[in-house]
Amino acid sequence: MAEELGGTYRIVDLTKIPSAESGRVGKYDLVVTYSDVAGRVRVITLPYEQFGGKNEAEQTALLASAIRAAERERIAFIGREIKL
Repeated sequence: MAEELGGTYRIVDLTKIPSAESGRVGKYDLVVTYSDVAGRVRVITLPYEQFGGKNEAEQTALLASAIRAAERERIAFIGREIKL
């Protein structure tokens, strides 16, 4: 049985760091640490230029969208069995 998407997710930390991606040399990324509804801590990374300079409502919507996308990707395989 797969997990369900929804509930309240808590932002634990936001950190702006130089991007480690080869195509983003000289740019910054935002590392977002959050906890899910079960209290497990997870991390996502966003290009900082999508976040910086936006008002709080826009930043909150961006974080919610990014977390939702990461969680959808993560839960897509939970509960599946793989034969080796």
